[in-house]
Amino acid sequence: MNQTERLATKNIPGLLAQFAIPSILSLIMHAFYNIADRMFIGRGVGSLGLAGVTLCFPIILLLFGACMLFSSGASSLISLYLGQNRQGEAEKVLGSTISVITVIGFVLALSSQFYYRDILVLFNIPQETLPYAAGYLKIILSGAPLFFYGFTLTFIIRAEGNPIYATAAIVIGTFINLILDPIFIFILHMGVEGAALATIISEAIVALMGLFYMTRRKGVIHIRKKNLMPDLGVLRNIAFLGISTSLMNIAASIQCLFLNYRLILYGGSTAVAAMGIIFPITSMIRLFTFGMAAGMQPIIGYNYGAGHRKRVKETFFHACRVNFFVVLLFVVFIIIFADKVVGLFSRNNPELTSLSTHAIRIFLFMTPIGIINILSARYFQAVGKGSQAIIIGLSGQLFIFLPVLFVLSFLYKLDGIWFSQPLTNILAFVVTSLFIVKEMRFLSAK
Repeated sequence: MNQTERLATKNIPGLLAQFAIPSILSLIMHAFYNIADRMFIGRGVGSLGLAGVTLCFPIILLLFGACMLFSSGASSLISLYLGQNRQGEAEKVLGSTISVITVIGFVLALSSQFYYRDILVLFNIPQETLPYAAGYLKIILSGAPLFFYGFTLTFIIRAEGNPIYATAAIVIGTFINLILDPIFIFILHMGVEGAALATIISEAIVALMGLFYMTRRKGVIHIRKKNLMPDLGVLRNIAFLGISTSLMNIAASIQCLFLNYRLILYGGSTAVAAMGIIFPITSMIRLFTFGMAAGMQPIIGYNYGAGHRKRVKETFFHACRVNFFVVLLFVVFIIIFADKVVGLFSRNNPELTSLSTHAIRIFLFMTPIGIINILSARYFQAVGKGSQAIIIGLSGQLFIFLPVLFVLSFLYKLDGIWFSQPLTNILAFVVTSLFIVKEMRFLSAK
């Protein structure tokens, strides 16, 4: 049985575990790196360094949004083509994607070195944190091509049926990052610049492993010279399928931007630093869900393309059940031991520790139902329904969150900011459920 045939025949729980566990482990490793990175910065640089890096996140998320446009769109299209036994078309997608991300990545890297400080000023970064934010952002943006290659190639390798190799590349990169972080920050005293450099080096390893896999003909599809000329039709299809995930990252950037503004207004740099502690912990939950979504995507995409609607439904609901209960256990653990968790990031700063402990318990409430919209958006993306995926993806992060944030923060100041996320989770779940119920009825009617 080849790598794609098992998508149509193997039992769903086992198949989902086979695809999702490597994806989850790789993303959890990435989340663990984020947590360790914040711990090293918080303890080695201080709360201003932590706040400076946190204030860079809206800009970094824009970069990730551009990466996800191609990585998610190309991998979704490749899964659909492989499900339809159209390997040649899948290789055209790969070739066009490689060419375009190469050009865009280097253009972004070079141009950002002249304008990174202007970008931070445009984002209204406070003067006390500006040196930290500038030092971190300059190095991160210089690695734009590496992020494009790392994201895109691991997504494609997973989509064509080899999640283990994709996971291995990410895990190896993460371990290198974790080794370099304390060396650069504590031994070489490079501060936030050291943390950024460690990230760039680790992403280079991931990108090189992805290129090795695709050029050495290790998988089902390969990079071929004849396919490297970008095809506008292929790129249009990639953009259509990838735009929902990309917009979710862009929406997250806008969300972080306005969140930072309100935090500065009602709590100053200490509140921003608190969010710098909360963010990697909530990211672990979201990345677990993204891992589950990445695992189910090729299964759903292949079976939808092959007309196996019952397997499509079974995959989606099994992923939702498992994801809900795992996230629920994680949230309960964090709420119970919030003070211990926060203490890992803050040293000799009781104000930051107290505020972060209070905030994280509120912020995580209702998360188990809130993250279902991530799986739902990825489902619609996998079956080629980009419009529904976009609406679901944006509803929780922009259309619902921003009005809730402004109203609650106006009424209840800093506590209103913390409570805006659980209320958003509830409302987003309601909106998502309406789309899913209609879609399941459509599948049952086929």
